[in-house]
Amino acid sequence: MVSIPYRVAIGGYRKPTCLQLLQGLALALIAAGSAQAQDVSPTPEVPLTIRAARVQATILLDGDLSETDWQRAVPARGFRQVEPQQGNAATLDTEVRILYDDRNLYVGAICYDTAGASGVRVRDLRRDFDYFQNDLFGISLDPFLDGRSAIVFQVNPAGGQRDIQVIDGNIYNRDWDAVWDVRTMATDQGWAVEMVIPWYTLRYPEATTATQWGINFVRNIRRHNEITGWSLWPRAYSPYRMDYAGVLEGIEPPPPSTNLRVLPYLVMRDDRTGSRDDLFDGVEPEVGGDLKWAVTPSTVLDLTVNTDFAQVDADRQVVNLTRFSVFFPEKRAFFLENANLFRTGSTETALPFFSRRIGLDNTGQPVPIDAGLRLVSRTARRSLGGMVIRQRRNDQTPTSHVAVGRFIQNFGSTNRIGALATVRHDDGLAGMPSVLNAVGAVDGQFRFTRTLTLRWMGSASWTQHMGGEGLSTYAWLSNDSNWGYLGFLHTIISENYNPGVGFVSRRDLIVTSPAGIIDLRPAWKPDFVRRFQPGFISYIYHRLTDGQFQEAWLSVTPLNVEFQNGAEISIQIQPNWQELDADDVTFFRPLGVELVPGRYHYLRYNAEVQSDLSRKYSGSFELTVGDFFDGTLTNLELSVRLAPSPRMALSAAYEFNRAAGLGTREEETVSHLFGPELRLALNPRLQFNAFYQYNTVAEQANWNVRFSYEFRPLSYFYLVFNDNRYFVNTSTRRTDPEHFATQQQAIIKLTYLRQL
Repeated sequence: MVSIPYRVAIGGYRKPTCLQLLQGLALALIAAGSAQAQDVSPTPEVPLTIRAARVQATILLDGDLSETDWQRAVPARGFRQVEPQQGNAATLDTEVRILYDDRNLYVGAICYDTAGASGVRVRDLRRDFDYFQNDLFGISLDPFLDGRSAIVFQVNPAGGQRDIQVIDGNIYNRDWDAVWDVRTMATDQGWAVEMVIPWYTLRYPEATTATQWGINFVRNIRRHNEITGWSLWPRAYSPYRMDYAGVLEGIEPPPPSTNLRVLPYLVMRDDRTGSRDDLFDGVEPEVGGDLKWAVTPSTVLDLTVNTDFAQVDADRQVVNLTRFSVFFPEKRAFFLENANLFRTGSTETALPFFSRRIGLDNTGQPVPIDAGLRLVSRTARRSLGGMVIRQRRNDQTPTSHVAVGRFIQNFGSTNRIGALATVRHDDGLAGMPSVLNAVGAVDGQFRFTRTLTLRWMGSASWTQHMGGEGLSTYAWLSNDSNWGYLGFLHTIISENYNPGVGFVSRRDLIVTSPAGIIDLRPAWKPDFVRRFQPGFISYIYHRLTDGQFQEAWLSVTPLNVEFQNGAEISIQIQPNWQELDADDVTFFRPLGVELVPGRYHYLRYNAEVQSDLSRKYSGSFELTVGDFFDGTLTNLELSVRLAPSPRMALSAAYEFNRAAGLGTREEETVSHLFGPELRLALNPRLQFNAFYQYNTVAEQANWNVRFSYEFRPLSYFYLVFNDNRYFVNTSTRRTDPEHFATQQQAIIKLTYLRQL
């Protein structure tokens, strides 16, 4: 068992102990990185190549690859396993062909399967489906051939689409949606894929007569739980590590031309707010839109006017039992493209820039945006980005102007350094003075060996009238190899650090987090077991201003078994150390319970069981029990999913918390969070979704019902109904009738993408 690395976790804080820990773990990581670099295969000295063929006739997008043009193209084949037996030949091979013309890049694949179409597994037809739980085929493109970035297009056998932007193989933008199309076809030999990717969707250097792009292919054969690839990469990494990719030859992308895309929208919205006896206020039509101009194939200008933030999806609620703010991801289309370019820092601690601080208030309610402008330019050596936005005034928030700038310089084969700056100006509201906020950050990545990487950031903020300057730093040293992971995270957030368009989980903080996990695959293990993954993760928190210890927790996993079908069993032991003062108990009230200031040391136990999630019927179970501060806490989380067909899925998640003997009242407190969801789909473009949440902690119940029809790529018709209502929770003894309000909203939304 790994013990807490701070003896001072109970007795106090000593700087030499922290420094020695930092130095010792850093040396251990460097030694591990140097010693274990050979554990992963080197990048290929002579990369695999695939040659594209120019289309001579017309390609009909139907999933049928029998056309003459497809037969002329030389296929890439000979896929090998990444999981479970790295380097072995794939149990089922895949053939891929590439075509192009002056408008599009075409990708055709035959995914052979001895079981035919009946052998594939597809969970549902939604966009951005789960990577691990579906059969899929995917292509990763590196148009700059720099081994650093990837544009990813993936599809499942039912035609569901998934697209991602990736930097350095590990910085993901999974919410990005690109303009492309695909059709699939089931055959006796397996299933076939036919993709069409317009050139205007891709960002690439000026075309030459000898154009080469980085390229790789991945396939998930889900009933075998087998991941295969064309140009093999180590299983410790993602398939988007483009330094392991092959080369695409023979393409002739078109030269720069007018590449203008407009996306107007029309929203008809009917709102009802206030008590349940209020009448509907009436329909409020809204119009606006976005414009995208590819100035060159590598430089893009985006303009948004009266930005469309109609709430067609709902945030999933959580029960927060920690002292930290909950991070909710960005979902709005304008902010999603190239979002990973502007990302630095950590979602667990602090982000200098986080786009959800624009166009949303502190409760997550939309605030109108008049206009915004974004410019992004990328080459093989550097990336530039800029953004300016005006947020409209309403009764609760002032008029705001936001500017963001980003620069990244690549050097060496895998290193980079960057800078980010943000400025926010909020006009005065209700007699208050205007406020100016400025933030600067410098960050980078150094990859010392194939396995050892340092990611770091230093950021400073200045806020007019509100406490002056603040500081935040972040460093993550990690060693990723086939034998496992060893990492060390260290973050500092000062008391006055205030990123005006950023995210901070908690201020006045020092965070230290060593973690490790081992990937064991001994020869003696049973055939139905894939691997054992024992490990640990720990977090230690101190107050920055005086070095006072605040809390620490350690999660040791002596048993974690992953089975060949993807099911898992895990057991964890979780010791906790907590130091609560009078200020802490004012803001931190788990389950609404007022705690007693003091020093606490308690132990909790966790068990998790997860079935094979790719099957038609699946579920998971997690139980955590033990002491919690001065009482006890039982946490139970259940999820079930019934999906007799990819076109219909019914799922439900339930979380139960029961605290006893906790806090000043020493009484029993119970909470429930329940969320059933129904998904129906005629095909990947016509879908219905209904989601309900019942949360006794927030005293809130929500409905989000959505019908969507994608009548052409990224052009949608939506019908949406949102219902948000508060209810009486007797445990809180609230009597204010204004609290128990109802908010209802009906939305008709139409977006139409037009390429000029």
